[in-house]
Amino acid sequence: MATIETFWPGLRRQPHESARAHMASRVPRAETGDSAAVVLDDLRGRHFDCAEAVFVTDRDGRLEGIVHISDLLAARPDQAMAELMEPEHTAVHPDQDQEAVALAALRLGLVAVPVVDHAGLLLGAVPPQALALILRREHDEDLQRLAGISRDGDDIARGALEAPLGDRLKRRLPWLVIGLLASSLATLVVARFEHTLNANVAVAFFVPALVYIAGAIGTQAVSVAVRGLGARRMAMGPLLLRELATGSLIGLALGSIVVLPVWWIFDDGLLALAVALAVLGAGTVSAVIGLALPWGFQRLGFDPALGSGPICTILQDVLSLLIYFTVVTLLLL
Repeated sequence: MATIETFWPGLRRQPHESARAHMASRVPRAETGDSAAVVLDDLRGRHFDCAEAVFVTDRDGRLEGIVHISDLLAARPDQAMAELMEPEHTAVHPDQDQEAVALAALRLGLVAVPVVDHAGLLLGAVPPQALALILRREHDEDLQRLAGISRDGDDIARGALEAPLGDRLKRRLPWLVIGLLASSLATLVVARFEHTLNANVAVAFFVPALVYIAGAIGTQAVSVAVRGLGARRMAMGPLLLRELATGSLIGLALGSIVVLPVWWIFDDGLLALAVALAVLGAGTVSAVIGLALPWGFQRLGFDPALGSGPICTILQDVLSLLIYFTVVTLLLL
């Protein structure tokens, strides 16, 4: 029987957020040779903490498969559980991190995730209510980590919302100070191309849109990278090539969309081409940065999401402006 570690061996383990903390031990059980009628009769009049599925075991109590309640109700009375169960399944161990539980549920579409010991004996299951809570907590954690808010304490949301003022400043301010100082680079880039702006004032109209597009593409890449790096370990080369292709295609699509409206409104074909090429270049660079930055944090021994959002924004702004003004200068001057 495969466990979640078979698919995601790099998942972190934190006992205080383990599968055991969410496990319900009173779950419907049956053996492979039991008939549907016998199992249904055994379930009547009993209370379970998780009753969305029947967990099928061998005579020694080792998990063999899962039968959804809907399938059990639709089965013939004499049909054996071995015929009804889904033999391909996954399970988690009690000490595995709650994120492993959520990933198992999402990957296989499970309504409840079985929990087994290292011998494969069924201990219980994580019910759907707990799965929803886990997914919400993991989502909140990812959002805060993307914002550069480091983890502090067991409850991520409480640490962010109820922490003392000094603690909040300590966690958030350093990354934002770095962003403030580094934002001067964007100012220097604009100042460096002052002559380009003076030659064609329309060039300045597209700066906010370009910076936004670059930031949005980069934020998407960071989100994918943070979740992906936390779930599995993969070679960086193929990932970079894939993200390079994705960013290029996104930039090409967006550039193709803007070229005709810009040409029609400003009656300037070269300006329209410059904007389109800048969107293409900014999209490509932003996507690669969004993936590479969390990976770089991980290689340096830091949380791969810590500060990725603020730092990524700085790099995207500066590089997108540099690309834009360079292309405009080459085509228009």
